[in-house]
Amino acid sequence: MILPASRVSRPVSRRGFTLLEMLVALAILALAFAVIWSTFSATVTAWQRGGDLLDELRHGDFVAEQLVSALRSAAFFTSSPDKYGFRMKTRNQTYPADQISWVTSSTAFMPPDSPFRQSLHRIVFSVESDPEGDPAVAIRAMPHLMDEDEVDDTPWFVSSEVKGFKCRVYDFEEESWKTDWEDTNSIPRLLEITLYMDPVEKYGPPVTLQRLVEIPVAPTSTNAVKMGGPEEGREGDAEQPAETGEPAADGDSTTF
Repeated sequence: MILPASRVSRPVSRRGFTLLEMLVALAILALAFAVIWSTFSATVTAWQRGGDLLDELRHGDFVAEQLVSALRSAAFFTSSPDKYGFRMKTRNQTYPADQISWVTSSTAFMPPDSPFRQSLHRIVFSVESDPEGDPAVAIRAMPHLMDEDEVDDTPWFVSSEVKGFKCRVYDFEEESWKTDWEDTNSIPRLLEITLYMDPVEKYGPPVTLQRLVEIPVAPTSTNAVKMGGPEEGREGDAEQPAETGEPAADGDSTTF
């Protein structure tokens, strides 16, 4: 007996994925995961670097503002110019590690229990190795009439994030920046201070903060006036120092 063609059963197709199709799908999936992971990793890394940079800038900005305040509050009296002059030493380590000292009326960097908070004092600012052997901002303070050689050599450290310090003095006669200061019986009119912090990326450039600081009392410490009278200006007239300078008030500096 022959069945009608419409009732003849046909086998159902059960064709699956081939090995090649599976490999292609896995490759696409792996590529997608790689793109997602690289994007996520780059975002996390950028966030961490941004946090590190903000932390360093916060420390550096604190040190810079304190330093600017203390410099702008410099005091100078012509009765004893050798006791009130500005002094600077140029040194180099991994970063520049200059040392400066001056007499100031500012409370910047002074601990709450310091006896110098309410009086004139000489402050010494430098970058030295802290007790852990890492570079850090070191501060020393002493009575303003005392020689630096007589002070206790033990500093206190205010920031381990700042690893270097460079100071330059502007020479108005030569219209150029100088890295030395030999006139220790006076105060420079304009300073450039630069703080150095470790780079955010390995082998990258250091993070720097730079300020220009104009010292208001400086013209008083450097200008001189001649004796008045009918014979003013004749050869041999002695020059007399200008009026005694007063401690300058705290202020801000120009920020780069």
